[in-house]
Amino acid sequence: MTSQKDLESASALTTASPPRPRKRLIGAMAGLAVVAALTAVAVPASAQGQAPHYVSSVSAAHRHYLSPLQVASAFYASYNGDLAAGFDRYISKDLVLHGFNGPEDREAWIKGDLNIKAGLTGFKMTVLDQIVEGDKVVTRWSFTGVHTGTVFGIPASGREVTLSGISIDRVIHGQSVEHWSEGNFGRFLDELRGDTPPDTITPSAK
Repeated sequence: MTSQKDLESASALTTASPPRPRKRLIGAMAGLAVVAALTAVAVPASAQGQAPHYVSSVSAAHRHYLSPLQVASAFYASYNGDLAAGFDRYISKDLVLHGFNGPEDREAWIKGDLNIKAGLTGFKMTVLDQIVEGDKVVTRWSFTGVHTGTVFGIPASGREVTLSGISIDRVIHGQSVEHWSEGNFGRFLDELRGDTPPDTITPSAK
């Protein structure tokens, strides 16, 4: 027979048994914490933070730049629009400039061309030819306008004038980093002064 003492002992055991799964759960969580700590120790410190650096490197490697032809085409097109913005966008601040009896640095080039454009009413730039060879673009161009403002200190004459030339741009990472020009700049100045008949220097589009 079961005595009262035995019943009380059995009841005590029954009441105490439920906490066992909780002990196992706590033990499992402690084990996971130990594994995580060991894993963190096993990863070299030098490897930490490599993922963001890798993503940044890949992003830089795949950065898209306009082709040399696209850069040259957009730059000369800006003569018929916002020329100052065209210089800022397509002409490198570290430009190496080879002028033709004209400006020999970037700032002088910008100032001179903005002065010409402001002094010629109906200013129009026309690209006649473009040839690409590697990172260089050869552009044959011509612009015209009526001389109604002061250009390079020469007062308005009311004459229609033309400047034509051939330029080469070496384009790296979406900007011209080196520029060469050859043209009829001396004749252009003579035409502004009235020393040269305009029809003697009009370039052919053929």
